[in-house]
Amino acid sequence: MCCSVSPTAASRHSRFAASATRFAELVKKTETSATRPPKKRKTNARRTLQAVRREHRRQAIVAGLRAVALTLTFDDNGQFNPKLISDFLARVRQALKRRGHRMPYSWVLESEGRLHYHLMVWLPRRFVLDKQKLAHWWPWGTTWTASCRLVKGWARYMAKFDSIPRLPKGAHAIGYGGLDDSGKLAVHRSGLPRWLKAILPRSSSARRFPGGGWTNTETGEIYVSPYIWTPRGWRIRCPGES
Repeated sequence: MCCSVSPTAASRHSRFAASATRFAELVKKTETSATRPPKKRKTNARRTLQAVRREHRRQAIVAGLRAVALTLTFDDNGQFNPKLISDFLARVRQALKRRGHRMPYSWVLESEGRLHYHLMVWLPRRFVLDKQKLAHWWPWGTTWTASCRLVKGWARYMAKFDSIPRLPKGAHAIGYGGLDDSGKLAVHRSGLPRWLKAILPRSSSARRFPGGGWTNTETGEIYVSPYIWTPRGWRIRCPGES
């Protein structure tokens, strides 16, 4: 006796099979998570920016620095070059270096009509970023600056990351600098999986290990995720399972 399958049921089965295949490919690509790349990139950027802001503020309290909010806008998006933000920051750092200061900073790139950078820089209280200096250091468009009284508020505004898919090819959505060694370690650890941070010594860092897992950069010890992703969600890895 021949068993027939309705076109509707066959279509549902085909769609499910295709979805499962795409999911499996995505899991294989990301290795540790089934989160879609754009969403994961946005989440990671927010986590990094939060850690950077926390560490910069810690350093600023010790050094007596104040936070300043900045926006640098391109008059023409065709002028965009990722090196330009580095050039701007180098000019500010050079001015501070002559006064014996360093400059913790963070920035994000947005694309809402015209490309623009939002920055948070930490400056000595007597150092002023006036319009004349900014026009000289950023000749590619307009500038805006203000004293950043609500550091968390400006950091939240910077951390929207809604325009990541619209950024120019190869452009970074976030950048930062001026961290001390303790700050660098804290920001690095903020991007590690929770399960790894729970077992990794507090003073240690880790990097991805070829073929899967993570390795302690100091001891060489290998750590493997206790989770495995499947088309139906995640499950606990069985002992000895690769």
